[in-house]
Amino acid sequence: MNRGSLTPLEFDEIRSHVSHTFKFLSQIPWGKSLSRVPLIAGAHHEKLDGTGYPRKLPAEEIPVQSKMMSVADIYDALTAGDRPSKKAVPLEKALGILDFSVKDGHLDGELVRLFKDAKVWERAASG
Repeated sequence: MNRGSLTPLEFDEIRSHVSHTFKFLSQIPWGKSLSRVPLIAGAHHEKLDGTGYPRKLPAEEIPVQSKMMSVADIYDALTAGDRPSKKAVPLEKALGILDFSVKDGHLDGELVRLFKDAKVWERAASG
């Protein structure tokens, strides 16, 4: 991961958002149908090869919804023009990085394929 101009302390603080998200969302009485929201949101930085954070979950323990969030979150981080730590990358480069993340064992290949086939970026731009 390119850390841009962030210091190690700043990078660790940004990474802590996952734990803060889980703790915050766990305080909300979601009801039965949405009770997994904290777990799903809290696992969106886990990687299929078990090297993600915060819990280093293996692929089979990562909810599919978290795997979906990972694809969208990485794409957004790569293409967002409002990030102070780095410039946005062009669409084709972002899609290539997603493909490399699949090859590296970080992202689910089928979910990346679905993301690309659906051209989600076009839907977001027109929405």
